[in-house]
Amino acid sequence: TEEQVEAASQPRRYHLPRGAVMGLTVEALEIYDVPVYDSATQWAMDNGISHIPETSMPWSDTPQRNVYLAGHRLGWPGTWSHLVFYHLDKLGPGDEVVLRDREGNRYRYEVAEMFITDPEDSWVMGQVAGRDMVTLQTCTPIPSFEKRIVVRADRV
Repeated sequence: TEEQVEAASQPRRYHLPRGAVMGLTVEALEIYDVPVYDSATQWAMDNGISHIPETSMPWSDTPQRNVYLAGHRLGWPGTWSHLVFYHLDKLGPGDEVVLRDREGNRYRYEVAEMFITDPEDSWVMGQVAGRDMVTLQTCTPIPSFEKRIVVRADRV
């Protein structure tokens, strides 16, 4: 509804419940500390953001990283998934993405690129030589959702 979209356009603050491995803050989207679960399950998507377990963590000891996070564009009213990535398509180069682990360590990234893929394009989860990045993904376009918006941000 228009009211729900208006609410999604206001600042939304979350907290890290038990089980969340980190929080996601994107000031340009006015979302703060959205819980991120290290799980590709529907439950993780419905309760915040899903970190795809086969991908890097910000603290992984590897030469390059791709921390892959997926969230709902619409989600379910009354849950933390509701409209969490509704405005993901509004991010642009230089916008900041911050991950904060349970110990309070912050990992800062700047948006470098955005593109559209097919749902089967699993290559977007892979690491890229020389890059330390976070990838944010959601469905598009509304209401058919047959494609995916992918936003990549590089560590600063």
